[in-house]
Amino acid sequence: MNNINFRNVLLAIGAIVLVILGMNILSTLIGSIIPIAITGVVAFILGRLTAGRSMGALFRTAQTAGSTVMAAASRMVEEKPPVVVQGKVNAAPSAQPAEAAAPPPAAKAEPQVKNRELLDEDFEVKTPEQIAAESKRLEAEASQKAATLDAKALIEERKKRLLGNQGGER
Repeated sequence: MNNINFRNVLLAIGAIVLVILGMNILSTLIGSIIPIAITGVVAFILGRLTAGRSMGALFRTAQTAGSTVMAAASRMVEEKPPVVVQGKVNAAPSAQPAEAAAPPPAAKAEPQVKNRELLDEDFEVKTPEQIAAESKRLEAEASQKAATLDAKALIEERKKRLLGNQGGER
């Protein structure tokens, strides 16, 4: 125990301080500098890959893709799939007279169906030409809508929706 003197205590404290500083430097490297360096390398590579492209062309491509998605979504909303109910359906008493007033199907042979109220009497099978014509019409509508879109207004509307009308107004 006669090794404990002022010089040895100072050396021990200095070693502890150096270890703590080394750990801080290491955590700074791992926590901040390395992610920034990786981001810089990725940004440099992406910048070199897109060097010959116009940002306007990239925006138009994104806008075309967005209008295609919007057209598909509106088509899905317009063409709701029929609801299939399995089992017995108990109708309200007020709905029974309306069902009785509905005209019977025009077909000669009546199909054997459990739930007659689920039959669509106005169902029409479309030919491939009709489907192609409707597709062209919907694509023309979608491209017309996409041409009239204002990018800045869309961005502002999205900001308002995402922020809940907070922070965007000054």
